Amino acid sequence: MQRRSPPWGAIEAFIVAARSGSFKNAAAELRLSPPAFSRRIQTLERYLRLSLFDRQAAGPVLTPAGRRYLERLQPGYDAIRAAADWMSPDPARRPLRIGVSQSFAICWLMPRLSRLYEATGIELVLQTNQHDVDLRAGGVDACIRYGGGDWPHVVSRKLLDLELMVVCAPSLAPGVRVPTRPADLPFCRALDLVLPGDQWEEWCSAVGMAGMEPRERIQFDSLQLMYDAASRGLGIALGARPLVEPFLADGRLRIAFDLQAPAAGAYYLSALPGTFRQPGVIELWQWLVAESLGEPKPLVSAA
Repeated sequence: MQRRSPPWGAIEAFIVAARSGSFKNAAAELRLSPPAFSRRIQTLERYLRLSLFDRQAAGPVLTPAGRRYLERLQPGYDAIRAAADWMSPDPARRPLRIGVSQSFAICWLMPRLSRLYEATGIELVLQTNQHDVDLRAGGVDACIRYGGGDWPHVVSRKLLDLELMVVCAPSLAPGVRVPTRPADLPFCRALDLVLPGDQWEEWCSAVGMAGMEPRERIQFDSLQLMYDAASRGLGIALGARPLVEPFLADGRLRIAFDLQAPAAGAYYLSALPGTFRQPGVIELWQWLVAESLGEPKPLVSAA
């Protein structure tokens, strides 16, 4: 008779490997020898009767089944870890767990982290997520996310407004048209995001060019991945300043023509109402605002 659930150790090994990007590092984190770590992964795969990792890849690359399984497991795993953290006898000494998209972390937050530690001494645990997280599940203390700031059940503080402009590589792939003026847009290949959708339509409308959006689209679920594809000449993209700045600064991308408009949404720090009273959260929010918008704004009571 099959067990109702796989061994916890096998589940933990799978999640740590998927997050770390290295089987060796994952084994070291769990204090296991490489053979013992491999046996845990194999145990889970035998239980599920599925391959979770692509064995032909150099590192731990998830199969489609592995990605689906991770998406279902991760909230529960984070909640279990969070419950253990909250049992700490000294809550003020716990690191802050912040959910953040990989694109925002790489393009904006990571280059500034050293200044955060220098200015505040706050210890962070960054947990990347593609889209919204359920803060009530307890996996993270707060999250940085894009949108209108009106999410239910949470308090949201604005961090960063975005300006959008058309960007492309210095030279595009053969057969891909290089835009030199707004009227070229309908004939160009556009790179787009799955979420938020309709950015090209919103941008064209905002700059007075409704109906002139590109007709050919390739979609991505990550801003970082979209910028990387644009830098390789695959097509044009809407660059969101300041997130696109690293690509402009080193010449991987350039601004196609001088026309820009504000994005419909912004980045916010969101947390449950009581969380904004916790040690470190107010300091984190004020530091983020200082980095993105200038002087920190007074914190309004989250009550």
